[in-house]
Amino acid sequence: MKNKNTLKTWLAAPLLALSLCFGLPTEITAQSKKSANEPYAYVEEMPQFKGGESEMMKFLGTNIQYPAIAKSNGIEGLAVLSFVVEADGKISNVKMVKSLSKETDEEAIRVVNMMSGQWNPGRQNGEIVRVRYTLPIRFALKESDRAAAASVANRMPAFKGGTEAMFQAMKAHLSLPAEAKNENLNARVMVKFYVDREGQVSNVRLEGTKLKKTVGPGSELDYMDASTFQLQNKTLLAKLSESAMAAVKATSGQWEPALKSGQPTGAEVVLPVQFLGSESGHSSEKMGVPSMTKYTKSYYNLNEVDVKPTFKDGSFERYLAKNLRYPAGVDFEGPLDVHLVVKEDGKVMSMFTVAIGKELHDAIAGTIRNSQGMWNPGKVDGQPVAVSRTIKLLFVTEGGANKPSAEDLKIADVVVTRYK
Repeated sequence: MKNKNTLKTWLAAPLLALSLCFGLPTEITAQSKKSANEPYAYVEEMPQFKGGESEMMKFLGTNIQYPAIAKSNGIEGLAVLSFVVEADGKISNVKMVKSLSKETDEEAIRVVNMMSGQWNPGRQNGEIVRVRYTLPIRFALKESDRAAAASVANRMPAFKGGTEAMFQAMKAHLSLPAEAKNENLNARVMVKFYVDREGQVSNVRLEGTKLKKTVGPGSELDYMDASTFQLQNKTLLAKLSESAMAAVKATSGQWEPALKSGQPTGAEVVLPVQFLGSESGHSSEKMGVPSMTKYTKSYYNLNEVDVKPTFKDGSFERYLAKNLRYPAGVDFEGPLDVHLVVKEDGKVMSMFTVAIGKELHDAIAGTIRNSQGMWNPGKVDGQPVAVSRTIKLLFVTEGGANKPSAEDLKIADVVVTRYK
């Protein structure tokens, strides 16, 4: 590999640094002969970009353009791709091995595809063969761009186009019901929902309803909680909540996600949804401004939290291996995923995605239930939250006819063995 000074020379012009790894296993001659259509993972003579590594670095550094969105969001890091170098030096089957962001991935794939036809193919035992090649590309910002991005590295979700565009997307659902007009009411409904890293909306639910009553010409009360009003029509609140939640769902896919340290992330949002008080589709009231509230999601995945839940006695897998026993008379063998939710108060519950029979279900659920009080909850920004995780169990019979696969043994967190 070239020295660092060489790399810096090639990459001085673009706002990009590239890191390439070419280490090859020494046992390359031991690989068995492949079928005609299956590419090799490594060969005696690996494919090479025409002109060598330095020319490849120059090509990538010249052609890759740092995506504007990634730059403004402060996104930098390693993207890893793989592709097949064909016998004629062309490239096929380009795919991401390690994603950095949507925009940087697309740019890396675009430029790698431009390299097609510029490779000397790989060889095994003197024959030209197809080879799958792995290429890491590091996106790195200049200090000036990094500093500029830092000011927007952490932000809440924002609707594309601003508040007026959000109102237009929701407008069709916000006509004030006739029941509210009959009681001289205007309505504002608080809705909570989750905006994921792709800008999609989910987990939409009602936070509260506030009403304002007009009691005479030019005289009206301020918005107050709906429970303070003696409504004649009891279905009004249900209609308001249904319409408000439908309006929020209509905005799905139109949000810029929240950023945390420059990386897109999911976040909870609370939005005051304002209903229209006139037939013209206009209102003197303005649509509320969304604000972020992180702690209202039903539960978080393990990779979404800042602090993961921990088992007070050390390894929970070791606890299961010590205490979980194969129930008598149970014929089940093979892998089984158990989903745990460690709640905000440290209590734990278990869920099963397949039917496994009452005896086995009770054995697993009972062992997990006995761990109550033995958990520290996960946290987001210091706040306890419910966290979901998956435990992979493998049930095997020693000396049985059904042998577990090597893959099942490899990924199992706990192996429960029955001895004949």
